[in-house]
Amino acid sequence: MTDVKEVLSFIEKIEGENLGKSAYEIANLLRGYTKSEYTSKLWTVATGYKQKYIAGEFQGRLNKHLLLSGEMTDFAHFIASLSDQINQPGIKKSDLTSWTSDHTSWAGDIGSAIIFYRSQADKGNAMTLEKVLIGLASDSDFTANIAAYLVGFMINVNQQTTISKAIYDYDKIQYATHLQTFIKKRFGGIIEGNKLQNTDLIESAIQQSVSTFIGLYSPASNLYKSLKYLLKFPPQIRWQNKIVINSSDLQIGSQHFLSHLMKYAALDRQ
Repeated sequence: MTDVKEVLSFIEKIEGENLGKSAYEIANLLRGYTKSEYTSKLWTVATGYKQKYIAGEFQGRLNKHLLLSGEMTDFAHFIASLSDQINQPGIKKSDLTSWTSDHTSWAGDIGSAIIFYRSQADKGNAMTLEKVLIGLASDSDFTANIAAYLVGFMINVNQQTTISKAIYDYDKIQYATHLQTFIKKRFGGIIEGNKLQNTDLIESAIQQSVSTFIGLYSPASNLYKSLKYLLKFPPQIRWQNKIVINSSDLQIGSQHFLSHLMKYAALDRQ
């Protein structure tokens, strides 16, 4: 299994070959070494950066599963999500895309799983949403999403920090600690001891983001067929679609993510 030192060495190599480029540019360049689907036109729209898939000697070099902060992580998914977390140079917060950075991350994973489940259930396939979520919004996806959010935050706070250095620093801290930081920063989580005080508010926020993702889904794009093809547009744009947002699906999806957060952060409900 690939270890983090190996991928960090490769990232440092790319950074060294691209001196003067911003972390935003480097992150998007690194997408070229993940999977071809992460360099699609949809990802160009999502990140605002056109990046070709890089074939040849280093093809798929970052398409790995590895231990990061002690937990198995889909590193390709991490890099793709990271490319949408880092601010463009000179822009503190991108008005065009920042509002949906969740959608190229955990909300997109959950929403895509729900869309896929509904598309199959309508055909009479016997499956449960819980099983689909386990397969398509997995723990290794979520660890990638959390890492992308926090590594991106580190770089946005200090734009002199390189991606390789931020990942190195992130890896030195246990995942449980990172999760508690994520819960506080992203959801305004209130943690006292090992108790999460405002789980209902957090679950509601998760459902809202997933609901927005599903509401943006266009049947014509067949978005659900590639779970990580996540398209973003300004909030005022809505498609007419046939996906009916089911409150039960949202509840199951939000509980799936919240369970991951609380389990790995070693937290209990108040």
